[in-house]
Amino acid sequence: MTLSVQPSGLLALLLCASCLLGCQSGLGKPGGGLFGKSNKPAALRKEIDDSLDPMGPRNGNRLILQDLAPSQIGTTLKAKTTMKVDREGAQQAYDEGQRLYRQAASIPDEQDPERIKLFEQAANSFRLASARWRDSAIEQDALFYEGESYFFANRYVQANRSFEKLVSLYSGSRYLDKAESRRFAIAQYWLSLARSEDLKWGTKYFKPGDPQRPTYGLASEARRILHRIRLDDPTGKFAGDATMALANAYFESQMYEDAADTYEDLRMNFPASKHQFHAHLFELKARMNSYYGDSYDAEPLIKANELLTRINTLYRDQAVAEQAFLDQEHTRVRNMLANRDYVLGEYYEQRGENRAAQIMYAKVSEDYHDTQLASHAEQRIGTVKDKPPIPEQQAQWLVDLFPQSEAAKPMIATGNKESIFR
Repeated sequence: MTLSVQPSGLLALLLCASCLLGCQSGLGKPGGGLFGKSNKPAALRKEIDDSLDPMGPRNGNRLILQDLAPSQIGTTLKAKTTMKVDREGAQQAYDEGQRLYRQAASIPDEQDPERIKLFEQAANSFRLASARWRDSAIEQDALFYEGESYFFANRYVQANRSFEKLVSLYSGSRYLDKAESRRFAIAQYWLSLARSEDLKWGTKYFKPGDPQRPTYGLASEARRILHRIRLDDPTGKFAGDATMALANAYFESQMYEDAADTYEDLRMNFPASKHQFHAHLFELKARMNSYYGDSYDAEPLIKANELLTRINTLYRDQAVAEQAFLDQEHTRVRNMLANRDYVLGEYYEQRGENRAAQIMYAKVSEDYHDTQLASHAEQRIGTVKDKPPIPEQQAQWLVDLFPQSEAAKPMIATGNKESIFR
């Protein structure tokens, strides 16, 4: 039996293949059509594709699995094959979208299937409007209402894509605050799903076909949205909240170094944020969790010590409820810092470098006099001070066989020289 494929079926197969391959074809590229490039230069249609973004680039025009749903695939085909400007068609699609949007909004029950269906239809109309007349006021309006319609239709993946495309193309849009608030709500919802005990283990990482959540990487996609909110609108009303939420998300995922750096970013760049005290407190916890021991960098301990000072100085009233914890961490940090220097002193002493050992023990005794190691350090000072300051050279006869290197000569000779001026 021969398998026959109709033209529409072929297009659907091409779309499926593109999606499964990660949308690396022209379908997923900014302004890309199904059979050719858009008539707009890429430089004029800037998408979210920041190669310097540590969380990776994001294409607001990408094709996703939900675009192939039965209620979406027809619109996807039309939007992806639109290459010419059609002002009249864009206006008609936009007006139809507004009619469906108002009709859906008039239904009070948010879970009413008819309401959800109307919002899906409105989103499809707005999507066609934006595709038919790019770089226009209609595209800006259509992208916002496309995102709103998808949001109320519980199609959060497509809603986020619409909003991030709007923010990318129209960074000064009057819809910016509203779009960012929707994206923030979507990210918070995905994070709540990721931590939900009701989810089976596998669905936290891979669940295809659900329009309310990404196919995979539930928590990572939520973190990506929060990260983009604070980059796309760093002075906006949600930037500080998104930074705090991102830091908390890192902390919950036990990514303590990223969490600590993000809390620090909030402290430094959002001084008026309502989250300042908790940013200090949780950065302290993250710094302590990112310290791996005496054999590793002391920076987490040093910063933790600075944070304790700042908390007790700047947030004395708020710190009262956490005073027991702060006192415990203060003692713990001081002991750990003292232990690093004491262990280094022991290392030098074992090598016979008693002068260096005495210096380290003295540092522990003076700088960490409030720790138990201070008394031990004083005892060790008494032990090493009468010993040879440096170890005795072994096999001195062998060392003497090699010529002594001359001291480095200065590049410019000194003394009374003839002046270079005549």
